[in-house]
Amino acid sequence: MKEKVMLTGVRPSGNLTLGNYLGAIKNFVDRQETHKSYIFIADLHAITSPKDPQKLKEAVYNCVAMYLACGIDPSKTIVFRQSDVLEHGTLGFIMTFQTKMGELNRMTQFKYKSQAQSKDGVDTGLFVYPTLMVADILLYNTSIVPVGRDQQQHVELTRDLAERFNKRYGETFFMPDVYIAPVGNKILNLQNPLEKMNKSDNGDNKGTIFLMDDIEVAKKKIMSAKTDSLGKVHFDEENQPGISNLMSILSKITNEDFESIEKRFEGRGYGEFKREVAEVVAKLLTEIQANFNKYNNKNLLDEILANGAKKAQPTARDTLKRATKALGLN
Repeated sequence: MKEKVMLTGVRPSGNLTLGNYLGAIKNFVDRQETHKSYIFIADLHAITSPKDPQKLKEAVYNCVAMYLACGIDPSKTIVFRQSDVLEHGTLGFIMTFQTKMGELNRMTQFKYKSQAQSKDGVDTGLFVYPTLMVADILLYNTSIVPVGRDQQQHVELTRDLAERFNKRYGETFFMPDVYIAPVGNKILNLQNPLEKMNKSDNGDNKGTIFLMDDIEVAKKKIMSAKTDSLGKVHFDEENQPGISNLMSILSKITNEDFESIEKRFEGRGYGEFKREVAEVVAKLLTEIQANFNKYNNKNLLDEILANGAKKAQPTARDTLKRATKALGLN
């Protein structure tokens, strides 16, 4: 029976949000007991657009410390820096040759970000980075990739390219599956519950809760979240997106199902409901921030990353060797 392998990559850019935690990180934490688990810090993906080198280094450390603070255990999960395992770049280059330009043109991130860059032209890295992501997944014989629904497209591309390669050159890669949590897979902006909770480009982050937010600031964001005039705590994403988003947050943190939440708040106002969500979020952030302060030590983080790369390399090396042999390169 094939070993169950779980993998995710995270770009070391910006502050992690509550949406990042509930939509992806928590899914990984919950399953690191039952899977061989890999988390890599995607510093190669981070340079698809120019970055300040020193800030990038600091962002890598910050990112590792935050993931550990959220519950990733380096004794159960292999945590490493993408650029420390050179096979990522090599297999990414190889998988580019298996890909049609039309497939890359259709990638949502490329379409969205290329519009913003149209004045100065689009960086090639933005166009081809999905093939590096394909390599990231295939290198470790991955079974499942826990992602938010907006990232599902990348896993589907991985499956398409793995199947294409296998048909052309013989069975080489394992087929990964996507895992999307049924609840909280996409946490939305508190002020505009039709958009994903992201760091705002214009600096207005009233609808976004960052994991390192001041606790009182985070609670105020919850209390001022946009709701509706129906006055009923009920999960209905179409007619009550704001309330449904807050219910998703509460359910994902406490594991209480929607039906139970609806029953408890029957006949009670939105203010009372928001206060409970605010307190639950505040307790979570307090714990994460305390853990972050414990792990935010560069010597400790360097040791964890070095050990992780050492553990990741043998599997990555074997996979690349299979691929190059299939291609006639060795």
